[in-house]
Amino acid sequence: MQRSLINSIMLSNDNFIIFSSIDWTTHWQLHHQLTTSLVSTGNRVLFVENTGVRSVSMHDISRLRERIANWRKGLHGFSSINGDSLTLYSPILLPFPYSKFSLFVNKKIFNLFISRWMKASNFDNVVVISFLPTPLIQSAIKSIDPKLTIYYCANNMADSSASASKVRPYEDHFFKSVDIIFTAAYVIQEYALRFSNKVFYFPPGIDFEKFEVALKDKQDIPNDLKKITGPIVGYIGTLGKVLDQKLLCTLIDQCSNFTFVFIGPKYTNIDILEAKSNTVFLGVKPHDQLPYYIKSFNVGIVPYVCNKFTEGVYPSKLNEYLAMGIPAVSTNLKEVREAREEHGKTKIIANNTDEFINAVKSSVLDQSSILLKEQRIKTAKENSWESRFKGISKIIEEELIVIENSQIAVNWKKIFESYFHFRSKRRKLLFTFIFSFLVIFYSPLFWFMGEQLIVRNAPVKADAIVVFSGDGQVSYQNLSYQKRSLDAIKFYESGYANKIFLSSGREQTISDVEMIKLYLISRGVHESSIYILDKYPNSTYQNIMMVKQRLDNENVSSILFLTSPYHSLRSILTWSKNAPNIKVVIPEVVDSPSKIMQWSTSFKDVRVIFYEFIAIAHNWIVGRV
Repeated sequence: MQRSLINSIMLSNDNFIIFSSIDWTTHWQLHHQLTTSLVSTGNRVLFVENTGVRSVSMHDISRLRERIANWRKGLHGFSSINGDSLTLYSPILLPFPYSKFSLFVNKKIFNLFISRWMKASNFDNVVVISFLPTPLIQSAIKSIDPKLTIYYCANNMADSSASASKVRPYEDHFFKSVDIIFTAAYVIQEYALRFSNKVFYFPPGIDFEKFEVALKDKQDIPNDLKKITGPIVGYIGTLGKVLDQKLLCTLIDQCSNFTFVFIGPKYTNIDILEAKSNTVFLGVKPHDQLPYYIKSFNVGIVPYVCNKFTEGVYPSKLNEYLAMGIPAVSTNLKEVREAREEHGKTKIIANNTDEFINAVKSSVLDQSSILLKEQRIKTAKENSWESRFKGISKIIEEELIVIENSQIAVNWKKIFESYFHFRSKRRKLLFTFIFSFLVIFYSPLFWFMGEQLIVRNAPVKADAIVVFSGDGQVSYQNLSYQKRSLDAIKFYESGYANKIFLSSGREQTISDVEMIKLYLISRGVHESSIYILDKYPNSTYQNIMMVKQRLDNENVSSILFLTSPYHSLRSILTWSKNAPNIKVVIPEVVDSPSKIMQWSTSFKDVRVIFYEFIAIAHNWIVGRV
């Protein structure tokens, strides 16, 4: 299929495999939204249910029973949900995701069944979207060999439990290996940027049209709420470890004239809440019916504990409350704070138990103005899933276009066959080429050479931070300047220097240093602390001499110097030779290559390492270093 970026609005006619972190029958979440949206726009989807990120517990027994039932109903776990468009796979695996033996067995079973289904269904040339970074999933992706791999990191998975924490090193590797990263929380986005520059923020959105229909519908309140006469404080979502049960108990006791309604699956012991006389637990309700339940609430709550895990949780229920125009009260979660800053005071954030209780009481008693109700609905509409999916589709489509344009059709079998019909001399040439290729790209030789070029120092306080932007390229595909910006921000915020000088290596229509300046300002750096050198030198030597002149004029005698890692040795030698009056320290940066010996080197790195050694030799000959 030939793609056109100009005409492409939404993804269509592609094959997707979604490795989910939840089961399909779980209450409606981001995973369902993404899947149904892909299907509705004309794609085929294989939805693989949760394969596990932690060891099983007693709470998983019901889920395992359901998994076995699905296996029996379908064909070896595969069952069609929406004709040929959506297929569900419910794998049965050994329940120990990090055991070497279990992993070995699971890989064999899992990869075999998926490959057989793909072959039988003519399901090839796929795009993989994974919500899991586990070793099993990474093995499956490698076996599938997709044209595009996406990691949708929906939460701080490694911080969800002690058992799940084992996934951290696998997740870090996954961040590096995938083509695109989507995150559902700002804190995850910031972490993922350490590993990739193709990181995009897409939190869950709401199916606003469903809520809009319910808002206008004159339908009476649901039958199981009709007997409730007093004010209703409602909660929708998972009843799990994220609930602050201590907070809820105090709230329920102090608001005895209110009825507290909980809708959602139970994944933890809530006996203490169920024992309260003014609580009602309705279990899981169809997603289409949720707007009508929320419509009956006087106030919606998000009573989550505040910890490392919930710091990366975006509670989509907030926007569902707001879509029905009712007040929403939440504990002090990072994502809720970010949303409040973006959308004003449509949400109430409580810093402690007393504030939470007072907020609930005042929200129930307060008859909100029509204007405030409209503001809440407007906020929800701005966070619709439709707009989120359009953004996701655009990014995936753009990446697929890049991939298709870069593919070179080469029949390697024919090439090798033709070589082996040549005379012995040509075979020797082939052998020499292969051996040289392996030595260059698949031995530690160039890693060791590259290590000699890298200067790594601990940061020290200095008069200023000097940033060389690099090759000067500013584009969607090349965002390396952002990493340099993040380093500058880190040292600036840590108090190592209060001035930042920006210098570019190449003149551009859109100046990269101007982009860096805007990015720094957006992250809180004061504009008066940023100095731009608007000349464009032709070499590192000219660049340093130009910067030296400016630093001398500003009475700067010590700097933290930020440049690319492989460029650091040539830079420090040039500084030492030509600017001995300035103390230069090159600190270790975000994108610094690994200190651990590497057995493979990319062509890009080989080219850079070659160039740097040649450049150092040239500068030594002409007396610049």
